[in-house]
Amino acid sequence: MNDSWAFVRQVVLATATPEADSSALRDNYALPHGFTDPELLEHGIADETIPLGPRQYLELIAPAHEASPLNSWLARVGGRAGYGVAVQVPEMAVIRERAQRLGVRIMIDQLAFGHPIMQLHPRDVGILLDLDEAADKNWWFWDEISPGPSDAAVVDAVLAVEVGVPEPERMAALWSELLAVAQPTATSVDLGTIVNFVPADRGCLLAVTLQLANGEPMRDDVELVGITFRHRPRPAAAQ
Repeated sequence: MNDSWAFVRQVVLATATPEADSSALRDNYALPHGFTDPELLEHGIADETIPLGPRQYLELIAPAHEASPLNSWLARVGGRAGYGVAVQVPEMAVIRERAQRLGVRIMIDQLAFGHPIMQLHPRDVGILLDLDEAADKNWWFWDEISPGPSDAAVVDAVLAVEVGVPEPERMAALWSELLAVAQPTATSVDLGTIVNFVPADRGCLLAVTLQLANGEPMRDDVELVGITFRHRPRPAAAQ
């Protein structure tokens, strides 16, 4: 397990009103305009991926048309909600084998930009878990997109995400075994970003903790795009 790693690259939020929610995120945090992933259109999904510091992103997804399967999901959750996370991993084959052994269903298993990607079923892992293979920890698909993150941004990284599930300890153990990563506690896993599992009736992405850029004062929690955004200063060791 010591040689294995996984890193949260992207927090995915779904909305029926993408322009309003994009503006809310950008206005709150002085974030730049995002860019689009053209490959999502074939799945009926439009998106905006907003750079958040040098290594992570907030992605807004929305139905691209009336027949999009995302419409029914958004209707059930009230029009906007946390949707999932995209996680970079060094080797997909071993995770594919573990998923099959653990009974975790694979929804999508294909190449994107020449790299293996998989999406795991939310009913099995709590939320949509998107896995992207890239063996170099310092490179991901979108890192060279221009203009990239804004120097004026108030926040620059995702420190933690909170996922509601019926059985937090079981889900943390499942993610730990599936991705071969450490568990700081019985109800959390370390993916560079800490994923905390908390009790809930159904799987759902409830909250995100963002790192404040250097010199930024503390901020109160805020509700955006159907979830809670929390804020913490940069850890002393990282300054």
